[in-house]
Amino acid sequence: MGNIILKKSLNKQGQISELEIGGLLVLENSKELKNEIIDLINHLSNRVKISISSISELDLSCIQLIIGFIKYMDVNHVVYQFEWNLDEDQKTLLENVGLSNELILNNSYA
Repeated sequence: MGNIILKKSLNKQGQISELEIGGLLVLENSKELKNEIIDLINHLSNRVKISISSISELDLSCIQLIIGFIKYMDVNHVVYQFEWNLDEDQKTLLENVGLSNELILNNSYA
C-alpha cells in the first residue's frame, strides 16, 4: 500500500545514526514497515536518535513493530532516544492499549 515515511541519516562510518518514521502506520503497511526495519537493523550505529513524526494514521500493528524494534536495540546494546510527535488521538491510543509507558520508558541518549 505504501505511504510510509522512512528517512535515514548516516554517520561518518556509514551507519544509521538518525531515523525518522512516519506516514500511514497501519495494518495494511505493517509488512512494509517490518521489512524496512529488518533491512536497517544491520546498519544501525551503536547510538541512534529516532523520531516518530508526521503520522497520518497509527494503529496497534505498527506500534507492536516499533516495540519489537526497541527490544532488538535493548538486546543488542544500541543506545537510542525516541522523539514522539503524536497528536492527542494517537497519544490516547497508546494510553488506552497500555503501551505508553513501554514506548516512553527507554534508554537515555547520553
